[in-house]
Amino acid sequence: TTEVSYLMLPEVLNSLVLEANYAIAAGDTKIIPGVRYYMQMDDGGGKIGGASLKGDVTAANAASKGYKTGDSLDSSLLNARLVIQPKGAFKYTLGYSAVADEADIVAPWRGFPTGGYTRAMAQYNWYANTVSYMAQINADLNKAGWVPNTTLMARYAIQDFDDDKTGVQADANILHVDVIHKVAAVQGLELKGRLGMVSADPADTAKKDVSYNEYRFEINYLF
Repeated sequence: TTEVSYLMLPEVLNSLVLEANYAIAAGDTKIIPGVRYYMQMDDGGGKIGGASLKGDVTAANAASKGYKTGDSLDSSLLNARLVIQPKGAFKYTLGYSAVADEADIVAPWRGFPTGGYTRAMAQYNWYANTVSYMAQINADLNKAGWVPNTTLMARYAIQDFDDDKTGVQADANILHVDVIHKVAAVQGLELKGRLGMVSADPADTAKKDVSYNEYRFEINYLF
């Protein structure tokens, strides 16, 4: 499959996104390589808000904050992944993303720039010159014969930020787990538990320590 999208915010910025996924059959297993290229083009927004999502980078202070150009939003982001889906209950994904060492990516929708590739729960990994890696497993516990009407997703992500940029957090490793149980007695009702465990790199002593554990529980009714 191939998708092309274009976003235009007049006198602010334009974004072009190209995404392609190709399924290869290998016996009972599907191997699906995918790529998403995100091109961000400045149309005046850089002069207003600068090159950083923090809004504190200008042409005058760009070098001291680790940016090459402080008043342009021109930038790009490359995502790549490999999905391995054997017949049965499990699916495996390896993901990679790299942001150009230019401006931060201005996300039109929360999580979209790296979503489905390297983004974990509540994380922002589309700052300039950030490289991320992810390994993910999806399991249909019902198909596996373990737990009826229940699915599990677990991912481990590594976020490597640019240490020269003063506005970004410490490098971090993230464990993210989602468990969804569909209530058989009520069609459309599901219970969802979420766990996010973030561990900052202790070597990044000059950066913000973002270590924390996050727990969520949701009751969703899907009409």
